[in-house]
Amino acid sequence: MVTSGGWAYCEQVRKLARRTGYTLVCGRFYKDGYLGPGLRSKRHVDWGNPEYLASHARKIGVLRARTGGELILIGVSYSGFGVATLAAHHPELHPSRLIVIDSYLDLVARRSHAPDSSPTAREIDRETHGSEAEMRRRSASSQGLARLVRSGTRIAVMWSVSEEEQRRYHGATCDRTANAATLSRVAGIVGRPVPAWVTRSRHGTTLWHFGTDVIEGRYPGVKVVFRPDGTIPDESIC
Repeated sequence: MVTSGGWAYCEQVRKLARRTGYTLVCGRFYKDGYLGPGLRSKRHVDWGNPEYLASHARKIGVLRARTGGELILIGVSYSGFGVATLAAHHPELHPSRLIVIDSYLDLVARRSHAPDSSPTAREIDRETHGSEAEMRRRSASSQGLARLVRSGTRIAVMWSVSEEEQRRYHGATCDRTANAATLSRVAGIVGRPVPAWVTRSRHGTTLWHFGTDVIEGRYPGVKVVFRPDGTIPDESIC
């Protein structure tokens, strides 16, 4: 089981890994100083930094060669983006499953929903120099995700459309551009429907309350289907 984003995100899946019997691998960007409680101001996540992704992928490959077994990439909130872009840019990992919870696949969309004065906006701009082209390059592209689907990776993306989610993140995780548009394009590329799951839960609670169910393939919420014709279901967006 692999996640990314550093200490805080590793802690969110540690108990789940223990309950389900998986070896956990946590990725942390070398610039990140968020190593424990009270250090949030020192956070500096990778935001899809290609050198970090390549390094993380190599380490995963080495460990997997020793342990074998199913490879699950899982993340919630930022770490959901982290594992999605890792998988999309490094198909050689051949993950069995990619699980993205209450997150986003498109970094341009994430930045567009962050007020300029927010820590998130400053983090993204510091890492990408505010370049839309760079943000797009670092996103979990529809082409990369489609390649995974074709190679047999099971992708499960789920997010909340609750009012609290809209207020807190300004639609960054439930707007059309966050996940739905990318998954719709994936369906068009692979030529078959791509499912996702939509809840009305508080941010992150799908992982905390239903993590074991998710690992076992039982997804909470309402199933929505993105079809090759590009239609985006109304219930999939906030």
